[in-house]
Amino acid sequence: MKSGQHARTFLLGRRMSLAKLIQQFSGVAELPVEIPEIRDAVVNLGFQDDIIFHPEPIDPAKLRGIFYQYTLRDPPPYGDQRLCTLIVYSGVLSVDWQRVVCGKELVHVMDARVAHTRTADETNNLLIKLLGPFSTEDFGLADFVAAKDKLALYQILPVLFPEAARKAAASSEKTVEEIATWACLPLPLTRLVMTDDWPAIEKEICAI
Repeated sequence: MKSGQHARTFLLGRRMSLAKLIQQFSGVAELPVEIPEIRDAVVNLGFQDDIIFHPEPIDPAKLRGIFYQYTLRDPPPYGDQRLCTLIVYSGVLSVDWQRVVCGKELVHVMDARVAHTRTADETNNLLIKLLGPFSTEDFGLADFVAAKDKLALYQILPVLFPEAARKAAASSEKTVEEIATWACLPLPLTRLVMTDDWPAIEKEICAI
């Protein structure tokens, strides 16, 4: 297989995996969807063997979440190789935003290799892009990864707020504030999911 064909096959597989993840939760009508449930689903899709969450007292204005991937032998030193991800997130954030950040990082676990930072310099460049203006002429890996980071926030929403739950909320007499509390999601994101435009946005998300 040529390298270009391999890349297209990998990206198609990733899109299908995201679609499978969304589909797996689409029938859930009772919220909130718990982050460990999503983690287990990502593991079952075969991307990692173990995913661990760890809160840190990080200033969310500087960093909300990041993940590290590594391998270990179980049992050491000659056991089977296990692929592991450690997701570190800001424990200073409100619980609803902690859930979004952890979910977003789970989407990144399924990202192509090129969408990951691999060195300290690449991570610093990514942080500069995320903290600075999104629209710049500074093209490169950091710009691409920053775009993927913003996209992942929207890609996790159909999992955190599945279609069945959205329909139940729309047919209820709950206010959008009450729906946000029920879903344990930030109010601005809840408002977005409850708009008439959301089904079309979700469809585009699955196609990217």
